[in-house]
Amino acid sequence: MNPVIHVPHASVWIPDEVRCQFEISSADLRDEAMQSADLHTDALARAAWPSAEIVKASVSRIVIDVERYADDALEEMASFGRGMIYTRAHDGRDLMRDLTVEAREELKARFYDPHWLELRSKASGRTLIDLHTYPRQPWSTEPNPTADRPEIDLGATEGITPDGWVDELGRYFENAGYQVGCNTPYVGVIDTGASAAIMLEIRRDVLGSPEDAVRWDRMVRALTDMPFPC
Repeated sequence: MNPVIHVPHASVWIPDEVRCQFEISSADLRDEAMQSADLHTDALARAAWPSAEIVKASVSRIVIDVERYADDALEEMASFGRGMIYTRAHDGRDLMRDLTVEAREELKARFYDPHWLELRSKASGRTLIDLHTYPRQPWSTEPNPTADRPEIDLGATEGITPDGWVDELGRYFENAGYQVGCNTPYVGVIDTGASAAIMLEIRRDVLGSPEDAVRWDRMVRALTDMPFPC
């Protein structure tokens, strides 16, 4: 199996020309980029699936979040200041960012639209893994802060994720020693035109980092050997 791996939130890069949009200190901005990032998910994808095609967002999600609907009216997270364009930090603090419609559209044209063009072209008709991590404790900007937070959350959407695959993955990861949930605390998977797709949300305390060999290597092995739909 040669899947497509989507890595939307690993980057912490904020281009210099975008920095001026935020009226908070550089230190606070760097900290928010780190806190919001799904750190090391790009390295995890390369380690677990060396032959896979990886589609990674080039900029930090606090510049523009490629996994949000571009239209705030359709995006649940926009009400928390975390739509396509973030105005709030992960803990609800004001990022002091008030963009014009023109500035918003410029960011979308530069980063969002090309990302989706690449993602759709590579994922169409193939198997997609949408790879994320999440904190053990909920952020104040989460829509379901009281939901269960298992070690691995399988995000599935009817018509996009085969039912049998969800069940098979649940059993597989449980047999590997992980606590598994489905659509909790995060729900569903993006529609890229893939023949089968699932979101993998891994709790950050379970994954660790590449320097934490025990937890990291265990997860890499589990992902490498995970079942895919026929």
